[in-house]
Amino acid sequence: MEIKNISYFRQDISTNESIRILDCGYHETIQGHYSSQAVVDHYVLHCVVSGKGIYQIHGRTYHLDAGDCFLLIPNVPILYQSDVLDPWVYYWIGFEGMDARQLMKLCNMGSSSPTLRFEPVEELVSIIKPLISLNAASISDTYTALGQFYLLCSKLMQRNRKIKPLSSKEYYVKQAISLIQDSYYKDISVQEISNTIGLDRTYLYRVFKEINGITIQQYITSLRLKRACHFLISSSLSFSEIAYYCGYSSEQYFSMAFKKHMGIAPSAYRKSRDPNAKG
Repeated sequence: MEIKNISYFRQDISTNESIRILDCGYHETIQGHYSSQAVVDHYVLHCVVSGKGIYQIHGRTYHLDAGDCFLLIPNVPILYQSDVLDPWVYYWIGFEGMDARQLMKLCNMGSSSPTLRFEPVEELVSIIKPLISLNAASISDTYTALGQFYLLCSKLMQRNRKIKPLSSKEYYVKQAISLIQDSYYKDISVQEISNTIGLDRTYLYRVFKEINGITIQQYITSLRLKRACHFLISSSLSFSEIAYYCGYSSEQYFSMAFKKHMGIAPSAYRKSRDPNAKG
């Protein structure tokens, strides 16, 4: 007899998470059970705990059993089927977001490597299993699921031998980015960042551009405008309030910077996303 338990998670539209957990579940399949969807619109990571089955993607067939994990890729035709004699049982977690692809890459999973072996698989199951009984209507449960998902990814990353330690340059740039993300709404300067990290300003400027392809100031501007776009679309904040929260000294300066880099005024940008919005 088939047994299937699913928890769905809702999102808080007032935030802009780079990863969003959509659902998770447990499935005891019946003999020869086929996947119900040929294409999915988000990532789904499966962990097989018993039984056997096949997973087909990009014209390749993978024969999987207990201890194997497989990843469904958004907008890519797939098929997975349980064995006719020994049907599989698996847990899964579905997610999406702008960082999803890169995060899976760090876990050594993706279109070119949609499966991996993880033993003991119970380590992964112990992370997903508690989420299945959560209240799907609770925002706090959604963040619990997000925390568990990052823990799951950390387990997978520990097995990825392709991840190399950061070089000294990469380490300093990571520190700079972290400082910027925490302080972009302030009047922060390259000199302040270099002083905090303890590096020469010219050296930090050079290695930052070498690794990221843009200058520190360009990165700060990009981050501020990205946040401004979020506020324009998802809030009713005034332009002066958005300017303040995004680190601009005045509404006029914010409007000039926004139009210069986005090619459109903040008022027009807001109206293009919401025709009923007031300029």
